Amino acid sequence: MSCFTSKKLLVPIDFGETSEHAIQTALELATEPYLVHVMHVDPDVSVISPAVTWGNLSEEFRGENVHDFFRKKFADERYQGLQFHVAFGDPGQRITEYAKDLDVGAIIMPSHGRTGLTRLLIGSVAERVVRLAPCPVLVLR
Repeated sequence: MSCFTSKKLLVPIDFGETSEHAIQTALELATEPYLVHVMHVDPDVSVISPAVTWGNLSEEFRGENVHDFFRKKFADERYQGLQFHVAFGDPGQRITEYAKDLDVGAIIMPSHGRTGLTRLLIGSVAERVVRLAPCPVLVLR
């Protein structure tokens, strides 16, 4: 029996290769698929971006595209019942805020395993989530 029985699980994804593994792990830990909340955080777009200047990259438009992608990517029967969410802004901050608001039992997320200079320059979303999370965080390699 899972230690997360009847608790919501949050799985932040970036649509990378390891995202599906994180979702599968959450489904194995959750007692019901509807307890698994999959979240994508789309970073803020620079105000000098051509798309913003031309007015065709609103959060509404971007959110609709992500939800369309969710529907296509996770159409398989094994993903039925999952809850999908889209947010905008700083991924580490938005993930931990959402986890608190949703009162999740744990966050299950992939790690890209960046080290050295790359990690120092771009930071690590997983590392920020671990530091800021209001609940346990399971980081998968």
